[in-house]
Amino acid sequence: MLVTVVVVMLVGFVIATMIAASVLFTIQSNVGNKDRTQAFIAAESGRDVAVHSIRSKIGEDGVDCATNPFALVGSGSNPNFDYEIHISADIDRPAVNAGSWLSGCPSDTTKWVKITSTGWQVTSSKTTVDAVYPWFHGPATTPSGTVAFFEGQFTATKSTYTGDLVIRDGDYSCNNGASGGIQGDLWVLRGKLTITDTCIVTGDVYVRDGISVANKQLRVGGDLISVTGKINLNANGAEVGGDVYAAGDIDTKTGSGVVKGAFKTPGSMIGHDPTSWTNGATPPAAVPIDDSAPAPVISPTLTQVYDATSWIELTQDTTWSNAGLPAYAPAPGTVCTTEELQAVMSAAGVRAVIDLTGCPLKGSAIQVKPDNVTVMRDVMILVPANEKMDLVLDGTISRPGGTTLDNSPQLFVVHLDPNGSDGRPPTCSSSALDSFSAKGPNNVRTLIYSACGIGSTMALTMSGQLYMGSDGLHLNGGVFTCKPMSWKPTLPTISCGVKGEGSIFDPGNTVTRLDDLAYQSEQ
Repeated sequence: MLVTVVVVMLVGFVIATMIAASVLFTIQSNVGNKDRTQAFIAAESGRDVAVHSIRSKIGEDGVDCATNPFALVGSGSNPNFDYEIHISADIDRPAVNAGSWLSGCPSDTTKWVKITSTGWQVTSSKTTVDAVYPWFHGPATTPSGTVAFFEGQFTATKSTYTGDLVIRDGDYSCNNGASGGIQGDLWVLRGKLTITDTCIVTGDVYVRDGISVANKQLRVGGDLISVTGKINLNANGAEVGGDVYAAGDIDTKTGSGVVKGAFKTPGSMIGHDPTSWTNGATPPAAVPIDDSAPAPVISPTLTQVYDATSWIELTQDTTWSNAGLPAYAPAPGTVCTTEELQAVMSAAGVRAVIDLTGCPLKGSAIQVKPDNVTVMRDVMILVPANEKMDLVLDGTISRPGGTTLDNSPQLFVVHLDPNGSDGRPPTCSSSALDSFSAKGPNNVRTLIYSACGIGSTMALTMSGQLYMGSDGLHLNGGVFTCKPMSWKPTLPTISCGVKGEGSIFDPGNTVTRLDDLAYQSEQ
């Protein structure tokens, strides 16, 4: 009996010891977890303090590192933390331990900011976080500031186009003819340029891939540049007001003309006859050749222009007004007919948003036909994404007396994008393309946004903005003049140029910001 009692007592003692050890281990673990949790919270607090210190120093002109810099190191108590700030000019996000991180104040070339923050509650338990943020210094109008957008095909036969023309994706065939031309710069961001008829560009020409001219006339007021390809000038009568500059060879076999700058290439001049090319001076002289030039580097780069002219998503969820910028908005489907449109457009007052959702179809499309009307206020006409649009501007659209084109009311016709989350115009079948006719005088700035594009060819004479994807636009005759437009806060500024004053890369109209957290690691 006594032995049994002793055995039971020993077993109980062992069990009690195990329970006590488990409880003690749990208590110690909880204390450790508490210390680590508090250290992590303290580290993130230091990170947030650093972020605030950076953003508080960003003014209209960016960060003035000379007279008003922010501290590159900092600390705090309750919670306890120390932090350091580093910068990198790498295009791609560098690893937190990369050698490109430098201690310093961000500049115009900075792309990334790293904040290393260590926090603790007790000194024996510390946590360090490395947080990486994108740093942006660039055009204030991004992403809505852009020139005419053409994701797909664009043709302008015998048409005059005033404003920079940006072809974002695909090749471009220039055939505007002797009676037309591009009054501005031409950017072909992801393709080649082929001259299929007389091609006139008053500004510079920037093309990613090759440029080919054969048996057609080319007149360029500035530089003719192929950033990655070769240039073939195999036609007579070419005129270039600046340099002919290619990353590859320059082939002038059977060609002739005037180049007021120089032939520049890191490659070779192929079939070049110096007597066939002059610099246009009096008396004429030979065109200089630099066949040891580096590959062309342009600013802004084609990638920067591509990003700055990204597709604007205008969908059924887009907000068109706020408390500070009100708009008159009749109920959807209550303004549909020509007479109803005219009544809203011709009435003075705050800007108006007309939603044609629920309006009856005419044939297979919702028709937008204001006919003869004087536009007395800014007007936004919205066509639902799930219907086809038939835009008819055959009447006379007038502006109020005493106003000029630049300060007159604006007319926006927006066929909404059905997919507002992919950052691209939709892919549409040919049967879904919008139709558009414009025969009457249009004396107000007009923006036409067609997510699918226009399926008809037309002679278009108007001023404003063209913004369409997929099938682009097909002009045959007419004069289009780009004009800056805006519908705040959704479309702050839509400009008409890539470079220069008032453009999307206007050095005097930039913004600097520390964007949201891109990556964080803890240890």
